[in-house]
Amino acid sequence: MRTAFAGLVVLLAVLGWGGPASAHHSHQLYFDTTKAVTLEGEVERVEWINPHILLFLQSKNEKGEPVTWIIQGASLNGADRQAGLKERLTPGATVAVRVFPSRNPLFVNEKQTVLVTRPDDPRTSPFIVAEVRSGSLTATS
Repeated sequence: MRTAFAGLVVLLAVLGWGGPASAHHSHQLYFDTTKAVTLEGEVERVEWINPHILLFLQSKNEKGEPVTWIIQGASLNGADRQAGLKERLTPGATVAVRVFPSRNPLFVNEKQTVLVTRPDDPRTSPFIVAEVRSGSLTATS
């Protein structure tokens, strides 16, 4: 009886520690961190939400047509620690952002979370990217 109880306690401890770790996704799974691209455009809106802020950036494609990029930024806590970030990311501000392109087809669900899609999912978007973390956001005008 004591051995079974001790085994149950160890099992519960292992499961308890593993829960929070399994909830976070791998940045390298979602984004190609070997390539960085610079996007320039106007801030449409910013969603200050967990697990990562989302920046909606209006830019122009090669044909001069407007496209909206969804940029997954830092965690909400990490973004709050960047001095002046909320003041720079207001609708209408023109910014340049260094980003990592998506590695897999991605979509943003109703909770504003970036997720990997299934091959048959129509919600995929090639315009979901991740902000490069070290000083990648600059005001351009």
